[in-house]
Amino acid sequence: MSAAVARSPKSYRLTIANIRQTIDCAANQTMLEAAIAAGIDYPYACATGNCGTCTSRLDVGKVILLPRNDACLSPQQIEAGQTLACRAKPRGDLTVTWLGRAGR
Repeated sequence: MSAAVARSPKSYRLTIANIRQTIDCAANQTMLEAAIAAGIDYPYACATGNCGTCTSRLDVGKVILLPRNDACLSPQQIEAGQTLACRAKPRGDLTVTWLGRAGR
């Protein structure tokens, strides 16, 4: 059999503490992409890691960070458990709190 079998990307649970909502986030998706796809009004501006509007605290879990502007997320912020939702892909189930504005 030479036909390739299409596989769905692995999916994780992403809980956004500000709004107490849990959504699916594919391993190949950023947290921000998953939130937007689920209709969540997650704070962001550039979606490319250059502004810092989507800075979030990782309460539970780990992410892979895509390339970003170091001025938007310092090594100290990363050590303190912060990430950029637009540049963070899940490595497992996550719980995050956005820091850009109060929950609406």
